[in-house]
Amino acid sequence: MDLAALEVALRDLSHDESAVQLVRNFAQGLGKTKQRQQIFNAPGALVRSPLDYDDAVASGAIESTEDRFSLLQGDIVSTDAAYLLGERLTGMKFVVASATCDLVPGRREYAALLRIQPITVDTPQVKDLLGQLLKFQSTQRLYLPPLPQDPPDTLANAVLFDGIIQIELERLLLANRIGSLSLVGWRIFGSIIRSLLARTGAGEVRLRG
Repeated sequence: MDLAALEVALRDLSHDESAVQLVRNFAQGLGKTKQRQQIFNAPGALVRSPLDYDDAVASGAIESTEDRFSLLQGDIVSTDAAYLLGERLTGMKFVVASATCDLVPGRREYAALLRIQPITVDTPQVKDLLGQLLKFQSTQRLYLPPLPQDPPDTLANAVLFDGIIQIELERLLLANRIGSLSLVGWRIFGSIIRSLLARTGAGEVRLRG
């Protein structure tokens, strides 16, 4: 195989958006915004209680020889030790963007987070925003349901993709874990993250070719 053949082999793998389109088609088939919200807000649908290493081993989900984890990719956490462009962020929730294998103590110095924005009854154009998020069409935000300890006026949450947040891994490991993404929630999160980081168009293909 030469480099040209390698590019052809990677063409439908490295920049493919089929997974994201599957998510959008599924959401579209659920009906109107209210029905979509009921499905995605159901307990354990997108977010579940934090996954625990010892519980996972005891249940047989993983082997005891696997790396002990205290955090997973997609975990929802709160911490005052995260920074954006050198500015410390306080009083916020985040989703862990780094791969789980990079969250093992001592394996990396830093980790990446994404901010979570609460959507409340007072959010401007809240109905339109929820409708857009629940179609999974946005390249700026990802829908999440209300989280434990959210105020009563919280209708939903949005993961913000604009701005990667930096944090020292040893400080992140001390963060308060609020929840973990469910299996399908993690699949959706991973599909959209991959699409956003590697999106392209026919023009860029021609440019690089």
